[in-house]
Amino acid sequence: MWICDPDFLNLTPVNTLHRQMDKDAAVKPEERLQNRHMLVRRPFEACPGEPLELAVTADDYYKLYLNGELIGAGPAQAYHDRYVYNRYDLSGRVKPGKNVVAVHVFHMGAVCRAWQSGDRRQGLWMKLTGGTGRTVFESDSACRVLCSGAWGARGLLGYGTQFIEDVDGAQIPAGWKESNFDDSAWQPACEHPGDDHILAESMIPPVCLYEQKPVHLERRNGVWFADMGRETTGTVHFAAKAANGGIIELHLGEELNGDGTVRWNMRCNCDYRLWWRLSGRERDETDFFDYMAFRYIEIMDPEGVVEPESVGVTVRHSPMPEDRGHFSCGVPLLNDVFGICRRGVELGTQEAFLDCPSREKGQYLGDGTITAHAHLLLTGDPRMYRKMLFDFAAGARVCPGLMAVVPGGEMQEIADYSCQYPEQILTYYDLTGDIDTVRTLMPVADSLEDYFDRFRCPDGLIANVTEKWNLVDWPENLRDGYDFELSQPIGPGRYNVINAFYYGLKKDADRLRALLGRPLRNEAETVRQAFLKTFRKDNGLFRDAEGSEHTALHSTVLPLYYGITEPEDVPAAVALIREKGFSCGVYMAYFLLKALARHGEFGLMNELLVSEEEHSWGNMLREGATSCWEAWGKDQKWNTSLCHPWASAPIIVLIEDAIGIRPSEPGFAAITQTPHAPAEWGDIHLTFGTVRGKITADRRAGVWTLRIGEAD
Repeated sequence: MWICDPDFLNLTPVNTLHRQMDKDAAVKPEERLQNRHMLVRRPFEACPGEPLELAVTADDYYKLYLNGELIGAGPAQAYHDRYVYNRYDLSGRVKPGKNVVAVHVFHMGAVCRAWQSGDRRQGLWMKLTGGTGRTVFESDSACRVLCSGAWGARGLLGYGTQFIEDVDGAQIPAGWKESNFDDSAWQPACEHPGDDHILAESMIPPVCLYEQKPVHLERRNGVWFADMGRETTGTVHFAAKAANGGIIELHLGEELNGDGTVRWNMRCNCDYRLWWRLSGRERDETDFFDYMAFRYIEIMDPEGVVEPESVGVTVRHSPMPEDRGHFSCGVPLLNDVFGICRRGVELGTQEAFLDCPSREKGQYLGDGTITAHAHLLLTGDPRMYRKMLFDFAAGARVCPGLMAVVPGGEMQEIADYSCQYPEQILTYYDLTGDIDTVRTLMPVADSLEDYFDRFRCPDGLIANVTEKWNLVDWPENLRDGYDFELSQPIGPGRYNVINAFYYGLKKDADRLRALLGRPLRNEAETVRQAFLKTFRKDNGLFRDAEGSEHTALHSTVLPLYYGITEPEDVPAAVALIREKGFSCGVYMAYFLLKALARHGEFGLMNELLVSEEEHSWGNMLREGATSCWEAWGKDQKWNTSLCHPWASAPIIVLIEDAIGIRPSEPGFAAITQTPHAPAEWGDIHLTFGTVRGKITADRRAGVWTLRIGEAD
């Protein structure tokens, strides 16, 4: 049984899903149903030594407490017909006698990238099971509920993905999460017998939650200034003497202004200001709900009521093993490049691979080509990658050509991203050997290919994919002057980049069929020959579009990456890359570096990894990066996010190409080619993950050692 806020009990759910260009189908969310907070308590008696497991989920989100202790948060966003729940082992956490599970349920109510919300579904489901399989309790009318207006809001921030919290401490019952709290004034929970959620166990573990203190804290003219030392994702908390009431304002940011104050009106389009209204009780401990991405904190405290030792952050992200994902060599710059990329992947991986954990909080299909790959190499845990593949497969209900953002309510479609889905399945298979997942997802890849075939010309190329955004690269100023009309919808005609991706789709879909022993379509070579005929210039390079003589970097990189370029033309392509460097965005830089590696151009690949030009990871570091960015520099995009894991290509390239560790068979990594890390990098130490455990690679005095667990 689901329990819900009574305001949702008799509502008919609405469908928020539609094609991007079908604006008339968009649902306008009801303002009265937005930013709803429901507090739930369920006491129970624990038997000494009895195993206890709690299954729980909420629409949209929960924070779970046991006897006042924060246990977890979730779920990962999903469509209602496969709505996921989490499991928690409470066995070692309960106390003899009376215990209480307390849950803070949040319903966003807005339609945006971050939430699968605005569909009039809300509520909580949970079940506590004992060691003999007995049901200790379920979510039903025995739960006590308070629908609270304490968590007010001063509008939305980012792309409408988060409320600007204005919390009234006086409206939050003191000690409501504790077992001895008197909830007799609360209402019995409202059961929802007509709820239509269909539950499925989560593929991934819940986010990890842990406390972190600032590396620096000082008081400046009535303001507490805190520096977390580097980018982080989480929720700020502090305690304050509250007897005299008043309002405390917080500023959070990734940068400082020229006068040393925190830049809360961040360049990524987030105004990070929060308010806490003191309760008038003797003492308050803040309880902000949503998380943010930041480094610096200011707490306005002119009356001196804040307890400085209480200032901290509850950090959150998907679990990442501390003993994996580390790289060091004799080049400090390269160590730092790897470090900011690792940090970006760590913070950007929440319950999904987020575009960024600040402005958008959405999972983008194209970003997954890089982020999911890097995450699996760092951790050796395939669950998040597998979940991403199934997320986008679920989005095929809207369009067989796949959606660009899933899950979530943002109905965006990007043709370039969709074409990469078969490649993502192949990469997952290479790193895991999970053929069952390939078999399950093959029909999605088939339908995807059929979708793009609708735009095929007689010679095999595609044109006028006007139903989706055609990206090439982002932001626009990092497209190297690409000569084609990329408005939405695009201009008429045929152009290079989408056809390179289309060739990759056909080639990779046939590779998947071969793995499964299924008949091939054998159409990729036709596309390649038409591509050469249409876009190849006399100098061996490729034009941006039919009728154009311009050659952008992208028009060179992708044919090289996918193997379209003729062998005799490779030197010209490499020369152009050497001339232009990263005249592209950080997203396209992944394809550039891998293209060089695939053609044995490791020297240039390594040069670019340690470049300090304006377009480089070295420039991010020079401008103060502690996690990788959305663009090469703060001012290279009008709203640059300073935590953006799509810039994590160096993780993949260093492991797979510079050091040469690749699958020797699906799911098993080994050094399968001569390492191409130059001697001037000195001694090298690398730890990373595979599905078979931790791998350690060392180069000492020119000798490589590969260690799987403890065995060389």
